[in-house]
Amino acid sequence: MITPAPTLVRTAFPPRAVVQARRVRRRDACLRGGETLMTPGPTPALLALDFGEELVGVLELTVTAGAATRLELIYGEDLEEALLLQDPYPPEHWYHQPRDFLDLPAGAQVARQPGRRAFRFVTLVVHGPGALRLHGAVMLLEHAPLTDRGWFNSSDPLLNDAWQISRRTLRLCLQGFYEDGVKRDGMLWLGDYRVEFLCAHPLFADAALARRSLEMFAQCRHEDGSLSAVALLAGGHLHPRIGYLGDLSQPGFLHRWVLANYCADFVAGVWEYVLHTGDVELVRSLDTTVRGVLAYLHAFDLAKAESPKNFITDNQPEQPDWWGSRAALAYQIAAAFGHGAALASLLGDEASAARHRAEQARRGHAAADRFGSAATASCRDFEDAGATRSWHAHAAAYHAGALDAAGLRSIHPRLQADPTVRRPMAGFMEFYLLQAWFDAGLAREALAELRSYYGQMLRSGATTTWELVDRREPGIDHIVPAGRSHCHGWSAGPAYHCAAQILGVVPTAPGYHEVSIRPSLGDLAWAEGEVATPHGTIHVSLDGDGHGEATLPPGVTGVLHLAGRPAVRMAPEKSHAF
Repeated sequence: MITPAPTLVRTAFPPRAVVQARRVRRRDACLRGGETLMTPGPTPALLALDFGEELVGVLELTVTAGAATRLELIYGEDLEEALLLQDPYPPEHWYHQPRDFLDLPAGAQVARQPGRRAFRFVTLVVHGPGALRLHGAVMLLEHAPLTDRGWFNSSDPLLNDAWQISRRTLRLCLQGFYEDGVKRDGMLWLGDYRVEFLCAHPLFADAALARRSLEMFAQCRHEDGSLSAVALLAGGHLHPRIGYLGDLSQPGFLHRWVLANYCADFVAGVWEYVLHTGDVELVRSLDTTVRGVLAYLHAFDLAKAESPKNFITDNQPEQPDWWGSRAALAYQIAAAFGHGAALASLLGDEASAARHRAEQARRGHAAADRFGSAATASCRDFEDAGATRSWHAHAAAYHAGALDAAGLRSIHPRLQADPTVRRPMAGFMEFYLLQAWFDAGLAREALAELRSYYGQMLRSGATTTWELVDRREPGIDHIVPAGRSHCHGWSAGPAYHCAAQILGVVPTAPGYHEVSIRPSLGDLAWAEGEVATPHGTIHVSLDGDGHGEATLPPGVTGVLHLAGRPAVRMAPEKSHAF
């Protein structure tokens, strides 16, 4: 049984500007309730609209056609994409530019897209033969019914902007389930879901949509206990009519594709879900699925791990066959047994919990023997002595408990100073890197990294977070030729980092009944905000000298940890000054 899909909220957004026009009269009139005339001739008439920010939903155009005519709609997350008048990809390419063709009869009418699209810019191309009068345009934004509850503000405008575009991204990506990217691919992927949930919960305290997403993953279980990386077998696809994906109603390779690290993410995702929501009932209902996934991971042969065939760590375009670190995968699997132990203990199965903890430790030691010691910054991505090293593997070792905080702080300067060490480009790996650095007490370094990664997006005018960032590129992360997504939930890390690591609020018992508050400002002069929980919001404000206050809602107790001071127990519904 899967939790029903929510009824989506719809909000009307008009365009903010006309940015290009050809064979057009009164180009801006349609923005003010007037009439813009588009008259094709030897070449089509063209009008490019800017909605000011990325949106997802259905575009409606109020038009009058002088005679039957053909209207083409070309969509873009940036203007460059929306002005590609021809699809730049060959027929056999895995991706094709989103565009629609509408054959309009003569007369007044409201023209609509044949299904949902996501874009900031749209170019209207009138091919003729009839002229077209555009009276108005509106984008009907669609997303799940969410209430803004958490917020954040600080002394750093760039950090605040990164938080804002992260919140906007998550609002768009929370639809009938947790989508990865609303333009491409509009699917429920395991690896994307895990990061998106951690980022969204401090904002919205969502439980229903996350529960539905986990139940859908469980519907995609295979005989060996593994789960499909994307929940297509459970209907985990909302984006209609994308030709390059084929007929998604017919199960194929994509429906059954298994990624070992995404299976590990499922176990972690179930634990993180109950820690934030307190929904132990779901944990019980998914126990058989979790056990099956852990059995699959226990039997998984690292020697046969081949990226991207059965795991994915990241994309490094300068070496197209480098999609993963086998060492990072080894540590991700080790961490899954740690999360499995927490789930087993929650359900009272201490025997299984003890076995899982022992397996986590065994796998951590085996990974060090196989790939080199993370504690000495010598962990290789693969077994051979000349293999690359990456931050991916060392961060994964930290998350698996195979590298402690002091060890990560010790190796940080060496890894950062070495230009051959691979660094994250994909947003989900950037999330885990920043999470490790903050957790290990490297707040200043994490803030500098966050400013570098998200600063490139913001300098390029991003209104939502990109799927990946190549910081070797001087400016915008081009749509061409990669077909990348510029609204991708797995890159919304600032929504989590600002709440859980700068303000320092994390649940330590299921359902936020107990929390730890461990603020870490780094070089910020001040920060404040509220973190959403099932019981209400937790308020924290502090300055760079370590002074501030925190307030817990009813039903939540906590422990306040401040550097150089004894831990302080916090009671509900009371303001604690420090």
